[in-house]
Amino acid sequence: MATLEQLVELDKLNECTVECTKQSRWKESTQRYFADMLTRNIQLQDDVLHHRYKVSPTIDFTINERGHIRNIEAPVVRDRDLQKSMMKSVLTPSLRPYLIYDNYASLKQRGTAFARKRFEIMLRRFIRKNGTDGYILLGDIAKYFESISHETLKQIIAPRLVNEPQEVIDLVHYMIDTSSHSDYGLNLGSEAPQIFAVYYMNPIDIYIKVVRGVKFYGHYMDDFFSLATTKEELAELLDDIKGKAKDIHLSINSKKTHIVKLSHGFTFLQVRYTITKTGKILKRPSRSKIVRERRRLKAFRRMYDKGQMTRNDIFNCYQSWRGSLIREHNACRDIVTSMDALYQSLFPVRQKREKPSRKRMVKAINHEAETEDLEYCLTLK
Repeated sequence: MATLEQLVELDKLNECTVECTKQSRWKESTQRYFADMLTRNIQLQDDVLHHRYKVSPTIDFTINERGHIRNIEAPVVRDRDLQKSMMKSVLTPSLRPYLIYDNYASLKQRGTAFARKRFEIMLRRFIRKNGTDGYILLGDIAKYFESISHETLKQIIAPRLVNEPQEVIDLVHYMIDTSSHSDYGLNLGSEAPQIFAVYYMNPIDIYIKVVRGVKFYGHYMDDFFSLATTKEELAELLDDIKGKAKDIHLSINSKKTHIVKLSHGFTFLQVRYTITKTGKILKRPSRSKIVRERRRLKAFRRMYDKGQMTRNDIFNCYQSWRGSLIREHNACRDIVTSMDALYQSLFPVRQKREKPSRKRMVKAINHEAETEDLEYCLTLK
């Protein structure tokens, strides 16, 4: 439990300012805030304690992520500072203990790598117990962030905030209401909406894990999976998930939700899994991931020709992608070889001129002098 005074302690706000701007110190707006950080945080503290705090207009822009246009609403440093303090003092301690272990997104010591590792552990356990004749349910929530209801979210998190002061609860509700321009949706550029989105599906997770006792289940934000021995069992589970999702104003994306036989192969979190007859799990990166990297390298070449990127920056970007590919898919040497060939064709290695040694220079000078002496002697004859 944290009071409003503890939430906006000056030392805590200063610490949160440093943490939430680690990756944006180069920005002019961040540098201006740091130049007057103490005064600005004192003003923020005073506004919160006297209930005058108002969210500043966000910085809106769009990004293209794997062909999907996403609208980002990034808060200014002042609002990020308060959200960071709220996350550390109230939201994370209150909500995280009630999440299932197999909820992987936007949490410390979680993430994509942890989700893949945990998924593969479940897959191996299932194969050892039931063989390779099972099925997998791969599901997706349609427009997850845009469909989150503010009132439903407040009701879901209310039991976890009962010990918090009413002033803190009101501030949490204000953050939820100002996270979009309507009664539905959370913006993608803030930290607090991430934990809200992670916890929003917790009633469905508890129903599946506790009430139904499904052992092989997990979810990463809006993607979820489950393993079973029969297709009918997964179809029944999917119907229950649809009903529970409808109760919290969510819907299943029918185009991305399907039940697949394990032996036919499937894709989860950008990894293509193939199960052999002996139960061995083969992993390869999805085709879209390779195509996207090839296009990115060609775009880097065009930017390099225009002087927009340096050769060193391009090399670091490619080595980072290459290292993650080798770490996650150490058996895909053919893909690494083909990508290296593409990189070398786009950015050929420059042949370094060998710097002559001192001994070679002296030898060349002596040879030149001897040649001149010989030519002079011939002219005298």
